[in-house]
Amino acid sequence: MFKKSTAEDTAIKVLKECPLFDGLSSSELKTVFNITHIREYASDEKIFTEGTVGLCFYIVAKGSVEIVSETNVQGESKPRAIKVYNEGGYFSEAHLFTETNHTVSCISKELSRLIIFTKPDFDDLIKLKSKIGNKVLLKFLEFMSEELEILYKENKELLRKIPESSSV
Repeated sequence: MFKKSTAEDTAIKVLKECPLFDGLSSSELKTVFNITHIREYASDEKIFTEGTVGLCFYIVAKGSVEIVSETNVQGESKPRAIKVYNEGGYFSEAHLFTETNHTVSCISKELSRLIIFTKPDFDDLIKLKSKIGNKVLLKFLEFMSEELEILYKENKELLRKIPESSSV
């Protein structure tokens, strides 16, 4: 296993490098770290499953994870890989703000260590340490706005590729 101080130092370094925590001081990063949970996952271990309620945000501190769709598409029964997150990658951020079901599954591709933020702990940070919570919220809002803009552009491009139906 890993020594706590080494794991803590590594986790704080990962947080510092994550754009969602950009602009936080060392003491603020330590406060944010204090609400996290560190968990190791074995290779091929499921982190979460499509259809289950999501209440966590994840950052990959070590290893890699794969996002997969398990929904049966056109008779296909095996999971389809969507994206891989390596060290420093982060995902499932929307689940800090809403209790919705996961639309995908996540599987550890190798021995991986994740930094996990739960919605209740994140809510407490916002209530009890509002200055830090507001800084983090603003960064999340900026990130989600950028991601939404990307999705709008992708949707617009997909619509251009679909031939218009002719009137009957």
